[in-house]
Amino acid sequence: MSMIRFRVSVRAPIFAFSGLMLLAGAFSPLHAARKPVDGIAGVVNGAPILLSEVEELRMGMQQQRPGFSNMPTAQQRLEALNRLVDDKVLLEKARQDTLLRVSDRDVESRVADMYARVAQQQGGERQLESALKQATGMSLGQFKARMSDQVRDNMLRQRLQMKYVGDPQPSQFQVREFFERYHDSLPQQNDVVRLSHLQWRVKAGDALEREAREKAVALAARLDKGESFAELARLHSDDFSGKDGGDLGYTRRGTLDPDYERAAFGLDAGDYTRRPVRTRFGYHLIRVTGKRDNEVRTSHILIRVVPSSADTARAQAWLDSLGRTLKTHEAFKAAARSWSDDRKTRDLGGDLGWFSRDSLAGEYKAVADTMPEGGLSAPVLIGDSWHLFRVDHKNAERRLSLEEDYAVIAQYTRDWLVGERLAALIKTWREQMHIGNRLDQFTGADSTGDETAPAGDAE
Repeated sequence: MSMIRFRVSVRAPIFAFSGLMLLAGAFSPLHAARKPVDGIAGVVNGAPILLSEVEELRMGMQQQRPGFSNMPTAQQRLEALNRLVDDKVLLEKARQDTLLRVSDRDVESRVADMYARVAQQQGGERQLESALKQATGMSLGQFKARMSDQVRDNMLRQRLQMKYVGDPQPSQFQVREFFERYHDSLPQQNDVVRLSHLQWRVKAGDALEREAREKAVALAARLDKGESFAELARLHSDDFSGKDGGDLGYTRRGTLDPDYERAAFGLDAGDYTRRPVRTRFGYHLIRVTGKRDNEVRTSHILIRVVPSSADTARAQAWLDSLGRTLKTHEAFKAAARSWSDDRKTRDLGGDLGWFSRDSLAGEYKAVADTMPEGGLSAPVLIGDSWHLFRVDHKNAERRLSLEEDYAVIAQYTRDWLVGERLAALIKTWREQMHIGNRLDQFTGADSTGDETAPAGDAE
């Protein structure tokens, strides 16, 4: 499901806050490169916020919020500065938390993907280099370094959010209440398609499965003999956390793989699983190093189970054979209920819901663009699973409804809950930091140079 990305048109102030806090999904490297030293509009613990940053965000807010452009420029700048201050407060708090870590490997992987996409958008690396020199005077090396800094900061913010807010799952009452209050502000969907899918995860053969389990069992035996969990993780874990002794830090209930989480919360602090725990990733040995409230801190040793090419081909052939028998929508729904590995949509007959076609990415978009209404795709490989897609309906436009779009509205509700909880935390963290507003010097008013006035109590 990660290949679907929503482009939400923000229609109400209630959505503005949570959108700011998830900057990793909205990062624009080319825009990030254009930061001339044009004046300091604000500071957070000595970290400057440039006027160019305020102006760039202000322009984006004009496009997102109807009526925002009608506000006085000074008020627009103040709102933009406030949002940037909140962002800096999050980053500062994340940097102060010694338990929040971002590995160089994770940063390098994301930067490589982003750099490749940006270069492709510019027509190639040479064209990107030329555009950078002309617009900013930066070299490719400097550009990559800037991207690395941005990615690392965004990952820190995300991990801070996960630590303090987690991934709240709204109740049905909360979803309905949210929809009743804000349904007029939810965006209308244009050029929409309703999709269903049947997901069939590629399973490793018996020999690979047995080999991974035996390796995990052998490591458990070494733990029982007193060997260091951290050292075994560094030497044998197939996860990026291995170099840190397997430490994953604190996580809230509801954020981990269900099987992993069930085992972790069932352990006392200091204990570890005597038998390997199987998840979709492989076999884990899990050690609990701390508990507090609804959080658990774990370390783990992961032995991945990676299917072979023969396993992948076998799964494709099976799903293709099944697809040839699904002649009607009812037959497809029945097969999804019986066979799909997607727990979220299985009981719904594989229904993914409605999407604007321009909100789809990758293989999802290809299905929506090329298949007619009622069409069924051949197996499509996404990640570790094959999918059969069905285009159930196509419409020119529609509005969201609780009956047909509950999952989408629940996601909006979840984002709103995250924003509300994070807003309360940021309000507290602001009081612990030195925050300054220097916008007066850019509006023609006298500037006292006072850095003690907080940015943002004028809303």
